[in-house]
Parts: sequence; structure tokens; C-alpha cells
Amino acid sequence: MKRLLVLLPLLCLLLASCSSTMNFFGFGGKEDKPQEPTIVMVDYGIYQNGALSLATTSVPRQLGATFGMRFKTLKPEGGTSKVKIITTTPGIIDPAKNAVVFTTETVETIATGKEYHCTFTFQKEWEMASGDWTLTAIAEDGSQVKKTFQVFNPQP
Repeated sequence: MKRLLVLLPLLCLLLASCSSTMNFFGFGGKEDKPQEPTIVMVDYGIYQNGALSLATTSVPRQLGATFGMRFKTLKPEGGTSKVKIITTTPGIIDPAKNAVVFTTETVETIATGKEYHCTFTFQKEWEMASGDWTLTAIAEDGSQVKKTFQVFNPQP
């Protein structure tokens, strides 16, 4: 039994050195390759008529202001994928629900390679909340693009 206790640390050391040697000569485990992104941001800022008019994260609190980002998915090639869109607000009071809404989520089917607008337009007075607004698009594999915008009261 004592011999076994003496040999055990030596065997562990031997196994560790063999493992290191195998990796050194390329026979060991796979190295993690950087994974190609599944979803990428194209641009972000303030949009007018569907086109980027100003690349910024500062958004004036005005009716009709449209802000957000454009993204596209890169996989699967020639197919479609589901993307979860999350809009996080500083808290807006939806009169229809009579409740404060902090987050909304939708799932969209996106054609690979096609640009998708992930934007918000202030269409009603009650939607215009000052503070941080975050738009997030999450691909099926968990990769994501995200942008936070600061909505501010413009000076008169």
C-alpha cells in the first residue's frame, strides 16, 4: 500500500507530461478557433425614410424621431433564421395596458444576408421617455448585436 502511495504522484506527473507533449506536437485536443459571427451590425443612429441620416447614440425626444440599428445574419447560407428583438426602455406608460413597460420582445424570421431595420419611432407622446433605450438582436446560436441610445430633451 505504501508503494502505491509513493507511485501515485509519479504516475500523475507522468500523465500530465504526456498530455503536454501530445499538445505540443499537435496530437492533443482541438484549439478553439475564433467563431465567425452569426449576426453583425451594419450601422446605427437616427434614420429618415429608411436611410441612416446620423450615426449617433444621442436621440432627441421628438415625435417622429426614428432611431436604432441595422443588422444582418450571416448563417445559415441561403436560408432564414429566427432572431429575437428586445427593446428595453427607461419605462413608458402604455395607456392601453395602464402599466409601465420596460421591455418588449418579438421574434422575426430573417433572410440570411438581408439587412434588417431594428428601429423605434416615437409615434405617440406617451412613448417619448428620456433615458437609456437599448435595442438587442439575438440570433438562434446566442450571438447578438446591441446598441444603447440616450434619449434626451432637446433645448428649445
